[in-house]
Amino acid sequence: MSRSLSILMTLTALSFGSVALAQGSGDRRPPRRPPPEAFEACADQEEGTLCAVETPRGTLEGTCRAPRGEQLVCVPNDHRPPPREGGRQ
Repeated sequence: MSRSLSILMTLTALSFGSVALAQGSGDRRPPRRPPPEAFEACADQEEGTLCAVETPRGTLEGTCRAPRGEQLVCVPNDHRPPPREGGRQ
């Protein structure tokens, strides 16, 4: 019986380890890029300028921003940045 218990505990420990590895493996998708029209709306503009982009769902109103120091892009006024790693914002 002691051997059976030992085998059971080993299998349990291995299964928990597998779950931990699967969760930490980073099933993350690369960040989505804005459409070309969002970049075009801010061409020759300054950061903070109001902008608008026509989309199939209607007009998107926003502000020209340079996220992470990148190229200016029209960011929707109601845009919320993605949560930071670890779930904190």
